[in-house]
Amino acid sequence: YYMPEETPQNWEAIRMGSFIHLILEEGVKKNLKSLKDFYELSYEISQKEDWKSINLEEAQQLIRVFFERNKDKYNEKSLTEQVLFSEIEGIKFIGFADRIDFTPQGLEIIDYKTGSSNIPPKNRNWQLGFYALASEKFGKVKKITLEMLKQDKPLEFEIDNDGNASAIYSSRMEFNILEVKRELAAEAKKALEAMSSGFKPCPIEKNCEFCGEYFY
Repeated sequence: YYMPEETPQNWEAIRMGSFIHLILEEGVKKNLKSLKDFYELSYEISQKEDWKSINLEEAQQLIRVFFERNKDKYNEKSLTEQVLFSEIEGIKFIGFADRIDFTPQGLEIIDYKTGSSNIPPKNRNWQLGFYALASEKFGKVKKITLEMLKQDKPLEFEIDNDGNASAIYSSRMEFNILEVKRELAAEAKKALEAMSSGFKPCPIEKNCEFCGEYFY
């Protein structure tokens, strides 16, 4: 649809993020238990043609942060790159959780973030809320985490029996996963309605260079 990006893409950062996700996925799958093993894995994969331009030193800094925070959390039961399906008010949704850990208290859903920018609250709440909703088939979800590898600490939310997700390190950040469920359904219905009725162009005063509606 020739829609412009909201911000210019930093392809090097995107490649670094993809590389880190691959290393962490493979490392957790193999249940690697030392930082040395993760470093060796990252070096081995960086020698492949697709990844030869990766800044390995920068990558290993993020891997070290991941390992120090997560070395006692994942185990052979952890799931990686888990596809999550859910149907809300007759609408099918799909998501991909980077990792699911199983603990005596319940499930923890973890999503890795390799960028330095903060995630807008609505985007964060919708992503984590959906993960919590769609992971219930595996058991009771107790915690949902954004593993911010370039930040001082991860952003962790604990979920109570009423669906309230409260940030562990900040009393100001909280949301309710049941409210997220309603918001996702409402937004999806708007998109489906737009598809059935035809996408309308922006008002002409917006002067959108990508829209051919007013060219003829």
